[in-house]
Amino acid sequence: MQRLHGRLSISVPRIVFEGERSGWPYLVMTRMNGVNGKEAWVSLPEDQRESVLCQVGEIIAEVQSVPVGDLSRLQPQWEEFIPEQIKGCRARHERLGLPKKYLDGLEHFLRDVATLIPVHAVPVILTGEYNLKNIFLEERSERWRLAAVIDFGDVMTGWGEYDLLGQSTFAAAGVPGRVRSLLRGFGYANASADPALRRRLMALLLLHRFSNLSQLLRRRELLPCANCCPEQPQQILVGRAGAVPYCPW
Repeated sequence: MQRLHGRLSISVPRIVFEGERSGWPYLVMTRMNGVNGKEAWVSLPEDQRESVLCQVGEIIAEVQSVPVGDLSRLQPQWEEFIPEQIKGCRARHERLGLPKKYLDGLEHFLRDVATLIPVHAVPVILTGEYNLKNIFLEERSERWRLAAVIDFGDVMTGWGEYDLLGQSTFAAAGVPGRVRSLLRGFGYANASADPALRRRLMALLLLHRFSNLSQLLRRRELLPCANCCPEQPQQILVGRAGAVPYCPW
């Protein structure tokens, strides 16, 4: 948080005191103004949801423009993280209950991941926490604006697209206008028509350290994909012979 303070167009918490009580460390931080995003979201009209997501994309890009500095020493290291996630991908999703017909598709997908995800790219700051409960909104002239972002407990550094997953999977939820708005804010003006980007995001979703595709399917957070592969319009192709079931992009 200290590295971001004063460098963004919105507020982030500032640490005012660090201490320990009964063996437990604690922080005292400044309070953020605004309405929690999860609370505000349910009443937002669609055009304002798109506007908020565009602003979230802009803030992700702003954060990633800040030099990583000594954050580059944080674990996990991206060049080690991705190979380890690939290695444990099938076992993780099998343990979490992904149906076998989709697990079989993962084998084909994993063969291509190393070429999809840059492992040695210049690292940027990743928070992994741009979801609705970690943003605060303020209403100004009958329009809702992003006011603050919180929760930097899982900060790491790596490939920038990793931080698009939270909002694109949950708040955007496969709705085309929302997805386009998020990507436009991030700086990908024409990305909604790019199958390569969708494949990379699907790869990152499956490799994310908190990924639970089985749960997402049960909650119906992901929508059927009709764009990623014209040969199999109800699936996103992850290999010539295998597929995983849904794609939010």
